[in-house]
Amino acid sequence: MSPRAYRQSARANAVQDTERQIVDALNVLLEERWFDEITLDDIAAAAGTTRQTVIRRFGSKTGVLSAMAAMMDDAIRAQRWSTPPQSVADIVALLMDDYERTGDIIVRTLSQEARVPEFAAVLDRGRRGHREWIEDMFRAWLDKLDGQSRADRFAQLLAQTDVWIWHLLRRTQGHSAAQTHRLMTQAIERLLREDATN
Repeated sequence: MSPRAYRQSARANAVQDTERQIVDALNVLLEERWFDEITLDDIAAAAGTTRQTVIRRFGSKTGVLSAMAAMMDDAIRAQRWSTPPQSVADIVALLMDDYERTGDIIVRTLSQEARVPEFAAVLDRGRRGHREWIEDMFRAWLDKLDGQSRADRFAQLLAQTDVWIWHLLRRTQGHSAAQTHRLMTQAIERLLREDATN
């Protein structure tokens, strides 16, 4: 690699590192405060950079939020589709791995949806991704149904795998991750058994 190419590569890596630090800073701040209470100066300070750098890289606070959502979406997709599941328990294990990492920030984001218009696009993206994942993971069961039966089962699977179910079991009721995995698996298996007996 020539000295010029090396410098360009190092500069590009430094830009990526700075952008990642800014996104990570917003992520940490959102765990403690509401989005509309966080300023660009707060994000810059948490990232160890300047307000001007945040604006230059992302344009606005909403730009940082969009980048954070895109990074989360990429990570969630990579993790959720990481291994082909062989059973309902495997599917729930993939979901649990995701929610154990991202569930709290997702719930906190959902809690702000009504007061922060910028969250609509972020959350819609997440909902679309979850629907795609349910369709893919449960295809073997769903394809045995048709019409309203399939639509009903899909809606029920969406509800049974929603982050609020995880939050209710883990945070509100205080179950361990293993207990939550068992309870969610049992509920979904019960749903799918109904199709096998009909």
